[in-house]
Amino acid sequence: MKFFLKPILGLCLITGLFFSCKKNVQNTEEQNISSSRHGDTIIHRLNINGSINIVKEFNNEFFYAHDILLSKEQFNSLKKMTLSNLSTVERSTIVQDFLSTWPNAKVYYSYPDATTMTAAQYTSFVATIDAALTKITDSTNIQFVQRTTQTEYMKFVKSSSTNSSPLGWQKNRVNTVNLYNYTHVGITMHEVLHSLGVMHEQCRPDRDQYIIVDTSRVTDGAEHNFNKYTNYAGHGPFDFNSIMIYSSGDFAKNAALPPMTKLDGTTFTKQRNGLSPGDVNGLKSLYFPTVANGTYRINPVYLSSKSIDITGSSTADGTNVILYTNGTGNNQKFSFRKVDNGYYQIKSLLDTNKVLTVRSASTVSGTQVELRTNAGSTSQKFKLYNRGNDGFSFAPMHATSLRLEVLGAGTANLTSIVVSTSNTSSQAQRFNLTKL
Repeated sequence: MKFFLKPILGLCLITGLFFSCKKNVQNTEEQNISSSRHGDTIIHRLNINGSINIVKEFNNEFFYAHDILLSKEQFNSLKKMTLSNLSTVERSTIVQDFLSTWPNAKVYYSYPDATTMTAAQYTSFVATIDAALTKITDSTNIQFVQRTTQTEYMKFVKSSSTNSSPLGWQKNRVNTVNLYNYTHVGITMHEVLHSLGVMHEQCRPDRDQYIIVDTSRVTDGAEHNFNKYTNYAGHGPFDFNSIMIYSSGDFAKNAALPPMTKLDGTTFTKQRNGLSPGDVNGLKSLYFPTVANGTYRINPVYLSSKSIDITGSSTADGTNVILYTNGTGNNQKFSFRKVDNGYYQIKSLLDTNKVLTVRSASTVSGTQVELRTNAGSTSQKFKLYNRGNDGFSFAPMHATSLRLEVLGAGTANLTSIVVSTSNTSSQAQRFNLTKL
């Protein structure tokens, strides 16, 4: 399952967007962004780390796929990612700010306006929404609450032409979920998952290990449905049963030449019946990266044989946090206590009153991480960034441009655990959580 951009199917194309007349309207540094006009539509091509991402602009709306709407802020974030001179800190901040999950795994929503449809249509639409949200909650424990005065919420609308949704949560934004197939529970779930922050399965960055995508076979103007964005990560193996995948032949110019096949040349078909086990696991990983009262080992992604460790099993304030060969003691066991949206305290099982702390609340890259009595300070709270199959990164609340790191990507016992300037390509800043 793919999540993040960390989020379809040949359902209902947006009509009236494609015209034969083309006019180049923009070129920027190193040709990393080019834009061309097709009638009333502007096609933006963005070169991000060597991967071309296509965004279609129509009526001041930005489509990352035919059913995924980006805000202007999200589109501008993608544009910034094309800059060759972007610092690692800036790049990391853009990637992590591009898409947010709903705070505390609670999603507010409103039913459609009953005056825009017949009574029978309204009854059917509401029943579809209820069934879709219930299925997601029952599988994942993500909560959906009918909106009262909340500013951010999902607003369901009966559309005459399309199924679409914004991508993820954004402050001060209403996520308008348009549904042409308003009686179809599976399609409704699909669009809701976009609002939750889930991207199409075929757009995950590792797709080439599982499928062949030939955009020369795609209907002109529909290429944006096959974007591959390298700064987002998949969760688990590629999922051909995901509710978020296209069929092989969707958007094909010629039905005999599907744009997508498996590596052996065979085709596959989408399903819109319900969440696959991979969908469920991906959503749980995205919204519930740790379990309350769970005990975890923290391993660097490049070295599963070693773990984050408390030096000498000491509980004294100021004890260094280090890397050490896997053992069975409490010095390598931690629990996560959620304290703010996305932020956690990392408690040592040696003494649950002691937590991982950035020494002296320093903001200097390379600062040692230590064990210290919990004072509730921002240097003792870490935001978990879920990188799917690439593990997690940890940002201290007091210095969000820093990341937890194994110093120098070391492998030797006693290597220090520090906080360093964020680098999204560094394996030393990625960790796996193993539930014990």
